[in-house]
Amino acid sequence: MHLLDRLNIYLFHYNRTKKWAGNFSKILGWSSDKSQFARFEVIKQAANFNGKHLLDLGCGYGELYDYLSLDSQLSTYTGVDQQHQFLKAAKRRLRNERDICQFIRSDISQFIIEGADIVVASGSLNYRSRDPNYITKIITRMYEMAHETVIFNLLDASSFPKQTLLTGYNKQGVLFYCKTLCPNVEIIEGYANEDFTIVMRK
Repeated sequence: MHLLDRLNIYLFHYNRTKKWAGNFSKILGWSSDKSQFARFEVIKQAANFNGKHLLDLGCGYGELYDYLSLDSQLSTYTGVDQQHQFLKAAKRRLRNERDICQFIRSDISQFIIEGADIVVASGSLNYRSRDPNYITKIITRMYEMAHETVIFNLLDASSFPKQTLLTGYNKQGVLFYCKTLCPNVEIIEGYANEDFTIVMRK
């Protein structure tokens, strides 16, 4: 992602950190905990996470790990984010899980890792990019890294109003592109008014 796009994202969350101190979901840009957890529930139902290495792109405070751990035992959780303050808080919050959890500061659009069974991006792909091919590039990268499954959610352009920072996507266009990479693609809707989830299973 272009440096100026990354800077816009940084400043957005920096300002929300000051405004919503201590309220993780608001700082991350969710309307509420309920909104964030609705997406987590869709992710949880989309794959078997037991014994798997999960790569969480745009991990925020690592709360997806907590949510999945209610029912599953991950072998490894790798959270990646560009926001230093998120990772610092995540490491502190999950310090007793250091044998399972690792957190890495990086541009998620450039990050590469080997050994991930499942790659997830929840809410982190909705930022505007000046690269017109940004979304297809990152979907391809996620699919190449995942041994088993890719799960990501996006804002739906048909119902999400245009904004300067966030953008919605044509869900049929995204679905069509994913099918050029993967024969087993599922789209999940109905859990939020402005959102859809794509699941790609190898």
